[in-house]
Amino acid sequence: MVAEPLNKDCFRPPKRAAQERIARGFTEHGQNGGMSQVQQVHLSPGQTYYRFCDAARFAKDPAGAASGGWWIDYEVFLRIRNAARDSATMRDYAARHGQAGLSYAAKLYLAVPYEWGDCGTIVVAQLKTRLDAFRGRGLTAYLDGTDPRDGGAKYTPMQDATISQLYIPELRSHFATAFTIVEKGPATAFV
Repeated sequence: MVAEPLNKDCFRPPKRAAQERIARGFTEHGQNGGMSQVQQVHLSPGQTYYRFCDAARFAKDPAGAASGGWWIDYEVFLRIRNAARDSATMRDYAARHGQAGLSYAAKLYLAVPYEWGDCGTIVVAQLKTRLDAFRGRGLTAYLDGTDPRDGGAKYTPMQDATISQLYIPELRSHFATAFTIVEKGPATAFV
């Protein structure tokens, strides 16, 4: 018998509609970021998942930064890492901002503006018990203009149909039970 996911109530009424809106990037101010082509998926215990965190927030509160809801799976991580390795332009731009090429590649492929975080720290975690998530393709992130590194531009994710994101509802409540962190550190250590 398959165990029920820890966050099963997030995929049933009345919570499902609200959680799906978050996955699609809707807030009280409209839509910003989020995902399209959203579908519910079952995450498999034993699998490894990756999260790009803001380095400063991770330094202040590692548990809080690690337990955020936005993740990617191993295959997507490899595609982003390979893109960073293969693109001298990406690495050069990142270096001019004191950042790893992998961090910048994540920002481009996942549409994460600097004002949302620098993607400078990576958390790798293995799922211990079942969770469900929403999977989809990233949408454009619009900026408030609070970080000059963004240059006032909107972030439209790189057009690559193989890149998807995961939004795991209410992960902060379940993180310690659901995941074991197997590795964490600066993005430079993962190239």
